[in-house]
Amino acid sequence: MKKSIVLASAVLVTMSLAACGNQSSSSENTSSSSVKVTKKAASKSSSSSSKPQTDTFNNNEYGIMGYLMLVQRSATELANTQKNDENNSNSDEGGMEIKKKGNVYTLGMLPIGHSVNVIVNNDNVTVKYDENTDGSGMGNKNASKTYSKQELASKYADQKDEIDTVIKKYNLDNDTNTNNSNQQAAPTDLDEKTEAVLIYAKANGFDTLDVSDNNTASMELSTTDNGRRTVGYGSDGDIQYQIDGNNVTYWTLDHSDDTPAYKQKIIEHTTTLSELKQEFYTADNQRQTVDIITDNMEEN
Repeated sequence: MKKSIVLASAVLVTMSLAACGNQSSSSENTSSSSVKVTKKAASKSSSSSSKPQTDTFNNNEYGIMGYLMLVQRSATELANTQKNDENNSNSDEGGMEIKKKGNVYTLGMLPIGHSVNVIVNNDNVTVKYDENTDGSGMGNKNASKTYSKQELASKYADQKDEIDTVIKKYNLDNDTNTNNSNQQAAPTDLDEKTEAVLIYAKANGFDTLDVSDNNTASMELSTTDNGRRTVGYGSDGDIQYQIDGNNVTYWTLDHSDDTPAYKQKIIEHTTTLSELKQEFYTADNQRQTVDIITDNMEEN
C-alpha cells in the first residue's frame, strides 16, 4: 500500500513539473512573438520617418537652390538683391535678373552680362556657368556642376520661405504647372541647343558635325510657320522636329533617289532625348564636338 502511495506521488510531481515547463515555454513563445511585433512596428515607423524631402519642393524652388549652391549665397541675400528693372533709364544700375523657360532657369547680374543656366531634371539639378578659359576670358557656359535633389533639399530646407520670396519677386510661379511639386521634369539635363544638335546628328550622322578650322558655317536653330523647330546649315539636310517630354519626333527628306529635294517624300522618325544623349553625348570627344557647335549656333 505504501509503495502505491509513493508511486502516485511521484507521478503527480512529474506531471506538475511538465505543466510548469509547458507554461514557461508558452510564455517564452508569447514574449518572443511580442518582441517580433514590436520590432516590425519600429521598423515601419523608421521607414516612414526617413521619407526623402525631395517631394516637398517644386521645380522653381530647385532652380533657385541650384544657383544658391553654385554661388554659395543664402536665399535671404538673393531675396534682398536689387531686381533688374527693364524700364529703368539708367541701365548702369543693373540688378538681378531671373527668367525661366520650361525646366531651364537663367540667373545673372546685369549689366555684367554673364549668367548661369539651371536645368531641373528628374533626380538632379545641373548648373551651367561661364568659366575662365586659359586666362583669355570667359567661356559661354563652358562649365557645369550637377547636384542631387536630395542634397539641395537637405541644405536649403530651412530657407524655403526665403526661396519662395525670390520666386514671387521674379514671377516664376505665373505658370500653374511649374508650381506643382509632382510635375514631370525634363528627362535629361540637355539644353535646347544641345537637343537640336543631337537630333541633327541622329538624322544625318554624327560625322556631319564639322568643327574643323576650315568650316566657317554656323548651325542655325529656328521655328517654322507650322510651329516645328528646325536645325541645320540652311540646306536640304535641315531637320524639323518636335519634343514632347522625353519623346522626339523629327522629319527628314527621302534621299533614296535623284528626285529634286522639293519633290522628295518626307519621312517621320521617332526617338527619345535619353537615347540621343546616350548615343551622341556620352564620350568626351562627343561632348566637345557638340559643345563647340552649340557655342557658335545662331538662333532666329
